[in-house]
Amino acid sequence: MLKKGEHIEGTPSALEKLLAQDARAKAFFDGLSKSYKQGYCDWVGSAKQEETRNVRAAKALIMLQNEQKTLKT
Repeated sequence: MLKKGEHIEGTPSALEKLLAQDARAKAFFDGLSKSYKQGYCDWVGSAKQEETRNVRAAKALIMLQNEQKTLKT
């Protein structure tokens, strides 16, 4: 878990890999403001286990495909 004020640097590789396969979701993600992008990146990237990061990335992709700005898990 991230401490208050900490953020994940860049886009987590698990999310980046899935976005590379879906141009529409990537375009939506790229169009988000920095704070919304950071929310997705922090949520996916803060998982301790790789399996959890992959599950979160898959959920994030679905949310981005549905053009959701905020996380609704």
